[in-house]
Amino acid sequence: MLKSGRAARGNGETVSARPTSKVLRRRPRRALAVLAALVTGSVGLAGSAVLAARPAVAHATRAAGAATFASPGSAAPTGTDLAPPAGSHAVIASPEPGSLTASPTTQISLLGVRPPAIGTVTVIGSRSGPHPGRMRAYSTGDGASFLPDRPFLAGETVTVQTHLAIAGAPSGTFRFTVARDLPLRMKSTRPPLRTDVSGVDHFATAPGLDPPHVTVSRDSGGNGDFFLAPKGTTGHAGPMVVRADGTLVWFDPLRHSEAFDLNVQRYHGAPVLTWFQGEVIDGHGQGVDIIANTSYKTVAVVRAGNGYQADLHDFQLTARGTALVTAFQATRWNTSSMGGPTDGTALDGIVQEIDVATGLVMYQWDSLDHVPVASSLFDAPKGAGPTYDYFHINSIDALPNGDLIVSARNTSAAYLVDPADAGGVLWQLGGRHSSFTMGPGSQFWFQHDVREVAPNELTIFDDAAAPAREPESRAILVRLDLVHHSATLVRADLPPTPRLATALGNVQTVGAGSLVVGWGTTPYYSQYSASGALLYDASLPVGDDSYREYRYAWHATPTTKPAVVVSSAAPGAVVHVSWNGATDVARWQVLGGTSAAALLPEASANHTTFETAIPVARASGFVAVEALDAAGKVIGRSPTVRA
Repeated sequence: MLKSGRAARGNGETVSARPTSKVLRRRPRRALAVLAALVTGSVGLAGSAVLAARPAVAHATRAAGAATFASPGSAAPTGTDLAPPAGSHAVIASPEPGSLTASPTTQISLLGVRPPAIGTVTVIGSRSGPHPGRMRAYSTGDGASFLPDRPFLAGETVTVQTHLAIAGAPSGTFRFTVARDLPLRMKSTRPPLRTDVSGVDHFATAPGLDPPHVTVSRDSGGNGDFFLAPKGTTGHAGPMVVRADGTLVWFDPLRHSEAFDLNVQRYHGAPVLTWFQGEVIDGHGQGVDIIANTSYKTVAVVRAGNGYQADLHDFQLTARGTALVTAFQATRWNTSSMGGPTDGTALDGIVQEIDVATGLVMYQWDSLDHVPVASSLFDAPKGAGPTYDYFHINSIDALPNGDLIVSARNTSAAYLVDPADAGGVLWQLGGRHSSFTMGPGSQFWFQHDVREVAPNELTIFDDAAAPAREPESRAILVRLDLVHHSATLVRADLPPTPRLATALGNVQTVGAGSLVVGWGTTPYYSQYSASGALLYDASLPVGDDSYREYRYAWHATPTTKPAVVVSSAAPGAVVHVSWNGATDVARWQVLGGTSAAALLPEASANHTTFETAIPVARASGFVAVEALDAAGKVIGRSPTVRA
């Protein structure tokens, strides 16, 4: 159960804990207004349309260790103007008051206040002294970050003075401690590239694409394409879209990095592709998050802030133009409660919300500030050198009222986090000291991808392995009773053949209760009906896998042109054509002639696979191919090539 007051953390410090009550606390559902700005990192944008949307509030006056935010041409607000509007919630500060995990290069984020009302912010390090800096507003208009001119010192206490009512520090003055962060001593786990093996598709029109082949073993209908990101054990790694029959739609082969979590989300109201891209290091990612439009052009690159790199485990866009990302950092920590040294090294699981337009960190939550290392199901390393991955954050779910559900693999638990209450944990589902009595079948182990799909109903991918706790993994739906503190299993979908995932995996709700399941480190993905019947099953080559798999209706038109190659086949020729990423091609029309300026239709064929071979009766001197949609409209044309 959650303890009241201040609880010992096992490192000699204290950690905030939510008070236990007869009914587990859950704030009323409301629109994301004050709270929808959990942000970190810097962002690169292609084009300036989004940047132009920044508010005009832009400059700050400086003093020694202070900055005052002011509207252009106006004096700094004074007196009652410094307070949030009547009835508003307390301002959410990051680092949170009392945090022990702040980065030396942290911003000081103030979320939930009109920037002109922030007033003077004074920042003083206990050893480094006053820190001048500048204020930058969020594009969402509900806060700003203080950007110190120089880093803080590891181990020092930083005092922040404001005139605001801060969550966890209503007087407006709060303190945080700068962590003793350590360089990561982990090894890259990128597999060697193999493209000359079975299970790799090759195309005459796209040499070097070399995606892994998808095999479909069951297809009972359904709408949409499948979105995966194979890790490159067979063929190239990269984000990949395939049809239900397994044929390729789009692939972006990566030669020096890996992709994870290819998803379809909305950015400024438009559908976009999103994915993590970077290096994988001992089960974590160090890289960036990509947003690409329906022409596959990158429109934003989201970077974690405060000195961290984005992790591979989750990247969620909000309707306000912000992004939730995961990150991690090795930090000196007392791990003796789990058998390690008092001066050990623990991995801090980090959630940040990034203002995509400005790259500012709007909010940060750190696992080490709120979940003790004694919650882990794994013992700590004995020596001071090895890093203790006690938490291993692997998903974030933003709820309509601003709370967050954070999933941690290595505690086998999910946590409801309240940013408006200084990041306090409102409840814990599963693991040690669960807030809920786990009903029959509702217990899960080393889970991934915890999502609320209805009020107090969660889908969870139950890996149940590493080490194995059950004979096979499951996709489960669990209902929470906040009055009686109980968790009930609503449904469990098992794989059609025994599949035990040692990591990874996801559950996506599509339509009326249908579920798409990615089976983690196994090469399979499936779809089930609302009643649990198996509708679809497919796989990558044995040994390959994708972190998650999704299904969506997808329409895209690349800015590239269709690719064409002509080969001899006496007495005529064969024209090979493909268009990487195009979704709306119904037919191909071959144009030929003795002059590149005078081409006439010679042959046509339905578009049924990624690369279509079209026989022509005679080998014209020049050939081009047009892509036609279902109405016969030309939507693309290849370059003209010599036959």
